[in-house]
Amino acid sequence: MTRRTWWLLAAAIAALALAAAANSVVNGFTYDDVYLIERSARIHTLDGWWREFAHTYWPEKTGGEGYRPLTIIAYRVEWALGGGSPLPFHVVNVGLHVAGAVAVFWLACAVLPAGAAWIGAALYAVHPVHAEAIANVVGQSELAVALLIAVAAALYLHGRRAGPIGRARWAAITLLYALACLCKEHAIVLPALLLLAEVTVVDDKSPLWQRVVSMRPAFLVLAAVGVSYLWARSAVVIEGLGGFRPFVVFQALQLSSAHRVLTMVGAAPEWLRLFLWPARLMTEYAPPYIEVAQGVSVTQLPGLLLLIGTLGLGLACRRRSPATAFGVGWMALTLLPTSNFIIPAGFIIAERTLLSPSIGAMLAVASAVPLLYDRIEAQAFARRTGAAVVLLLLALGIWRSTTRNAAWRDNETLFRQGVVDSPDSYRAHFMLGMYLFEKTSRVEGERHSRVALRLFPYDPVMIYALAERYRASEMCEPAIPLFRALFVIQPDATGHLGFASCLLRTLRLAEARQEALAALKAGAPVAPARAIIAAAREAEDSLRARRARGDTAAPVPVRLPKP
Repeated sequence: MTRRTWWLLAAAIAALALAAAANSVVNGFTYDDVYLIERSARIHTLDGWWREFAHTYWPEKTGGEGYRPLTIIAYRVEWALGGGSPLPFHVVNVGLHVAGAVAVFWLACAVLPAGAAWIGAALYAVHPVHAEAIANVVGQSELAVALLIAVAAALYLHGRRAGPIGRARWAAITLLYALACLCKEHAIVLPALLLLAEVTVVDDKSPLWQRVVSMRPAFLVLAAVGVSYLWARSAVVIEGLGGFRPFVVFQALQLSSAHRVLTMVGAAPEWLRLFLWPARLMTEYAPPYIEVAQGVSVTQLPGLLLLIGTLGLGLACRRRSPATAFGVGWMALTLLPTSNFIIPAGFIIAERTLLSPSIGAMLAVASAVPLLYDRIEAQAFARRTGAAVVLLLLALGIWRSTTRNAAWRDNETLFRQGVVDSPDSYRAHFMLGMYLFEKTSRVEGERHSRVALRLFPYDPVMIYALAERYRASEMCEPAIPLFRALFVIQPDATGHLGFASCLLRTLRLAEARQEALAALKAGAPVAPARAIIAAAREAEDSLRARRARGDTAAPVPVRLPKP
C-alpha cells in the first residue's frame, strides 16, 4: 500500500484507541496512585530527579520494591505540569495508548497482510482488558513498555525484510530496550522476542545458526544492556530476584514453588478468557474465586490442556502460519515474567500486566484473517458478514472499555464495583471494607470485612488491618480474637503493641505485659511498650489494693498510652 494509505489506516487505529480511552482523563487518583503519587512527597518536586536511578519504585520505607526510575521521573514531571492534578497523568496514559496502538499496527504490517494487520491492531486499540493500565495512573509503566517494545520489534522486523540490519537501526533498538527496562522490569524479554521473530516470521533462507552468528555482536550488546539493568536493579531493590514481595496469599499459605505453579495452571483459563472475551473484568483475582492449589487436582486439568494446546498451536503453526506462531510466542514470552511460573509475583492475575501479552494474542487472532478471507473471497455475503462482525467487535470493545474506565474514577467507585465484579473474591470485600472503615461507614465497612474473613481467613494483612480498625474505634473485644488469630498465622507479624493496648483496656493485665514484652523483642518502639507495661502494673497494684479493702465493685482506672 502507499504511504498515504498507511497513514490513513494508522489514523483510524489512533481514533479507535482514543475512543476507547478518552473518557479516562476525568478520573482521579485511585488504588496505588494514592500512595505512590498523591501522598508521596518525592513525586511532588523535581529537585534531585536524577537520584531516582538509585532508588526503588516503591519508597524504601514501605518495602523498597521494584526499580522503575524513568516511570517515577515521568510522574514527577506530570505532577509539576498539573500542579498535583491527575489530568496530566491521564492525558499521558491516553497518549501512550494511542501511540502504542499505532506501533502495534506498524509491527503487524511486518508479519501480516495490510487488512489483517489493521484488524489485529484495531482489536488491540479497543481491547477492554487494557482499561486497568489506561484508567489507573500506575499503568503508565505498562503502556510505556508496550509502546517501546512494539516499536523496537517493528524496527527489527521491517529492517530484516530489507536484509541485514544496519548499525543505526541496531542503536535505536538498543536505546528503546534500555528505556523500556527503566520503565518496567518485564521489558527484559525483548531480545527473546527478536529471536522469536527470527525463528518464525523472518523470511531468510540462510541457516538459523548463520543468521545468529552474523548478529551476535548486536545481541551481545542487548545482553549487556539487560545485564547492566539487572545489576543496577539488584543494587537498589530489597526484595530478591523478583523485586516484589510475593502475593500475600502465597505467603500466608506458605505455598511451595510447585503449588504456586499448580495454582497458576488452574488459573490459566482466566488468561484465555481475558484475551478473547473480556466481558467480565475484575480488580481482584483472589481466593476463593481463584482456587489455591494444595496439590495436584482435577480442577487444574482444563488449564493444563489449555497451556499445552496453546504452546502446541504455536509450534504447529511455525511453518504453516508463521504469524500465528509469532503471536503465540510473543504472548507467552511477555506473560512469563508476571505469570508466577518462574518467580512469585505480587498478585495472581493483574489485568494491567496483560497489555503487552495482548499484542501477541491479537496478532495470533488476526493471523486467521487471511485464511478466512481465502475461503470467502468469492462470497460477497460472507465478506459483508465478516466485515459486520469486525465492526461489531470494535463497537463492543469501545463500549466495554469506556464503561470500565469509569469504574476507576475514584476509590469508592472502584471498590464498590470490585465487589459487584467479583463477589467471591475475598480481597474485593477487604478493599471496600477498609475504605469504608476509614472514609464513610464503619458498619458497612465491618460487614464487608467480615465477608472477606469468611471467604479467606488466612490473610495476615487483612486480619491485622481489621483488628487495628477495631482498636482505633475503641472496640477491643472484637479486636482481641483477631490479634490472636494473626499471631497464630504469622507469629512475627506487626501488631503486638496494638494487641497489648487492647488487652490493657480490657484488664487482661498479665497478658498485656507479655504482649508488650513481645513487642519489644520484635523491635517495636520502646516508649509505648514500656508505658503499657507500667500501666498494667499500676492497674494490678490498684486492683490488689481494692481487693484488700473489699472494694471490688468500682472500675479499675487504667492509663491507656497510645501505641
